[in-house]
Parts: sequence; structure tokens; C-alpha cells
Amino acid sequence: MLRPVGSRVPAPASGAALHLPWEDSYDTWRMGSGTEALSAAVLLAIRSSGLNNSVPEVILPAYGCPDLVAAVVAQGAKPVLVDTLPDRPFMDPEELPNAFSGATVAVIAVGFLGVPEQLTVLASLCRERDVWLVEDSAQCFPPECAREPIADCVVLSFGRGKPINLMGGGALLVRSDHRAGAAEILFTLPEKPLNIDWKWKARRYIFNFLLGRFGYGLLRRVPFLGLGATVYKPLASLSREALPDALLEAGIRSAEHWPGIAVNYVTQLDFLEARGWKPFMANEVADGSRAGQVTLRYGLLAPDQESRDKAIEALTDKGVGANAFYGQVLPAIEGVPGYLGRAASDYPNAESFAGRLLTLPSHEDVTDRDLAIIAATLDKITSQTKK
Repeated sequence: MLRPVGSRVPAPASGAALHLPWEDSYDTWRMGSGTEALSAAVLLAIRSSGLNNSVPEVILPAYGCPDLVAAVVAQGAKPVLVDTLPDRPFMDPEELPNAFSGATVAVIAVGFLGVPEQLTVLASLCRERDVWLVEDSAQCFPPECAREPIADCVVLSFGRGKPINLMGGGALLVRSDHRAGAAEILFTLPEKPLNIDWKWKARRYIFNFLLGRFGYGLLRRVPFLGLGATVYKPLASLSREALPDALLEAGIRSAEHWPGIAVNYVTQLDFLEARGWKPFMANEVADGSRAGQVTLRYGLLAPDQESRDKAIEALTDKGVGANAFYGQVLPAIEGVPGYLGRAASDYPNAESFAGRLLTLPSHEDVTDRDLAIIAATLDKITSQTKK
């Protein structure tokens, strides 16, 4: 079974100096996870706001990972959702101004599968209101702010299924103009060691084996693991992690050599558009100005949820790990609704996107034969649907 996502964990780099693509503009704080890094960014935004008598509010897209909500709630803040653009995973900039209030402290701009949010547009809206902009680049590498330091903070994740896979951990990048205030707060967080010992090496070996076709096939046969399930998990605490330079450098090198499989999807699946499917990532993937950007998965929008689900079933039968990703908007995910005051139907664009999204693997194990199988399967399914 070809796994849906996830690169192999690299061995620590030897004899190489750590180079961070953003180091001229941002200080790097190594955190226990990407969710903890995001929650720390929310904490910094709250402290910077000087808000005293109101519950702080943080604006999020209505479609996304429930960890977004967990990161906000952990700091006693209220998540405020904004609908997305039609057939896109990004916040509608015309709807966004209506979400601001006197208690808004931050807007979280979530990159998706390697495509960053509209940071320039969002930054302009935030600057007008003296609100922090946080780039959530857990699914993107390099972060967009490595090119231009627009956001106040940037969040990276080093967990399974991310562009840099180190079996856990994350990073919070804090723009240099916030250095003093951030250091005063972040230095108070406990720091956990990470030792590259025989236990870590054994875990890496097993982890990488389970990413292979045989290993992943075995994992899928264990029902209680819940692979790919999207559920809300509260965030209990924040910590820093003493991630070794050699490991972080190896992860960055690995991401910089991510395979360009997604470009092949653009050409091999071009027939789908005439059959009512939307290759919404095609322009970004084919754009030469984004060379070197990781495409975590290749996303397509089916005409409807039934067509999407049939395609996933057919591809799974062929041994391809295609899936619907989150599958629902945030208010509909198990455990999340108690923190939000509106229903899924209040976000029609996000709900439509969640119900029609199909993602395809684009990691280093995808071969030309896999691409041919995927194209043939989708050709057959969409031809039947059309008839």
C-alpha cells in the first residue's frame, strides 16, 4: 500500500553547519510540537496586545486541522472562524474584516499542502488593526516568510506527514523586532532534551520501515490505530525541545530535495477538468517562481462528495493511499463544536471544499507506475460518472 503522505526521517547530518533560510529575519525557538509552537505564537500575540478585560480572539479558517483550535483554546482565547474562498482552502479576504473585533489579537494564515496563504493581503488587514499575523507553515517548506518577513511569527512542524519529518517537534520563528518580549516569555518554558542515542536510532529505523509499502500495509490492518482519523486533542502544556542542530540540518536538506512528482500530476490528470473536476493546485505547482517549494500532497476537487468517495475507494483498491484529508469543516469535527458558536452550514465554501477534496501522494516513493495507475483509475471512474 502506497502511503498517503510522509517522508522518511533522515539521519543527522555530520560535519555540516546549520543554515536556516529565515535566520536573517527570525529567531528560531525549537518547540515540543508544531501545535505547541502555534500556541506559543498565540501567547506572544496576547501578551503584546495588552488586552486585559476581554477574552482574546484569534481568527482561523473554517477548514483546517483541529490542532488549530487546540492551540488557541490552550491560551484561554476564543477561535473565530472565517469561511474560505470558493474552491480554495484559504480565508475569504472580503469576509475576514467582519471577523475582527476589539478583542482580536491574531490571524493565523494556514498554508495548505505546500501552498501558502495570501500573506500580503492578510498582512495589510492586520497592520490596519495592530493585530499579529502568524504564518502556519506546518505544511509548507520553506515558509513564505523566508522570502519576505511579513508575518510576526511563523510556525513549523516536524511530525509525521510534514515536509520535515523528525518524528516530532516543531519550531516557532519570531520576527526580530519582537525578540526581547518573546525571549522574556519563551525562556520560562521548560526545555526537554532530545538525545540521538540507540533508542532514537532504533525508533527511526522502525518508523522508516513502516512508511514503506509493506510496512504501511501492515499498519492499515491494525484497526485501533485509527490511521488518518481527524479528531480534536486538547493541548495540555507548552515546552521547548533541545533539537540537535545536526538533525534539524538533515531535515532541511531532505525537504530541499523533495521530489517534483506533483508537476507530473498536472500533466497526467489534465483530462479531469473537462469532467467537472478542479485541479485547484495546478497553477501553484506549475509556477516556476515557486521552484523548491514542497508539495506535501497533490489536491483535486471532485464535482461532489459521492464522486470523491468513489475515487478514494477505487484508488485504495489499487494500493494507492488517496484520502479526503480532514473530511469536514472545523465545527463538524469530533470534540471541536463545544468551542465554537456557529454551525458547519455557516461556512458553505469551506464545507463544499471539505466534502469534495481528494489528495494524492507526492512523496519520494511515488513512481511512474503509480502515476499511471492513478491516472488510469481516475480516468475509468470519471468516465463512468460522466455517463
